[in-house]
Formats: sequence, C-alpha cells, structure tokens
Amino acid sequence: MSARKSSTAARAAAEDSVSDSWDRLTDRLDQLRNDLSDLSAAARDFARAGVAEGQDRVQSEIEELAARAAAIRDELNASGHRIARQAGEQAGHYARELESTINRNPITAMLVALGIGFVIGMSSRGRH
Repeated sequence: MSARKSSTAARAAAEDSVSDSWDRLTDRLDQLRNDLSDLSAAARDFARAGVAEGQDRVQSEIEELAARAAAIRDELNASGHRIARQAGEQAGHYARELESTINRNPITAMLVALGIGFVIGMSSRGRH
C-alpha cells in the first residue's frame, strides 16, 4: 500500500511541477505580448511624430525584445528537457512497479494477458 501512496505522491509532484512550469510560461508569454504591444504603440507614436531618433529607440527595443525572446526560448527548452526527464523517470518507475507486480503474481498476470489478447482478437474478427 505504501508503494501506491509513494506512486501517487510522485505523480502529484510531477503534475505540480508541470503545472508550475506551464503557469510560469504563460505568465512570461503574457508579459512578452504586452511588451510587444507597447513597442508597437511606441513605434506608431514615433512614426507620427516623424522623429528620426525614434527609429534608433525602436531598434533598441526590438533588439531587447529579441534577447528576451531568446531567453524565454532557452528557458522553455530547459523546462522541456526537465519535464521529459521527469516523465522518463516516472515511466521507469511504473515499469519497475509493473514488473514487480508480475513477478509477485505470475499466474494472474498471464491470465490478464490472455484475456486482453482474447478481447483484442475478438474485436478484430468483427471488422473483417
């Protein structure tokens, strides 16, 4: 029973981690969207005023936003790798748990496998 509780706790922790990463990502993307909107408004203002120095400022803002976008991309890449690693670890844990269950109950496991094979076989016969 403690293995199930541990498994449930590990699953909840992994889901929280993914949820937290997703929340941070959406917050960063909202911030980037707002920054791009502000930049667009600033560019319109400069264009209306016809101020040449506005072009330099817009260019600087664009470069800053590009750098921030690259940082977000790198952060997302790292988060993706971390989440994939956690998912792999979790899958390995479940595989070991299943193997242990099969080793403890080989006859039951064989009967379940036969039952699943029978159901699949019967369902595929009806399609022909």
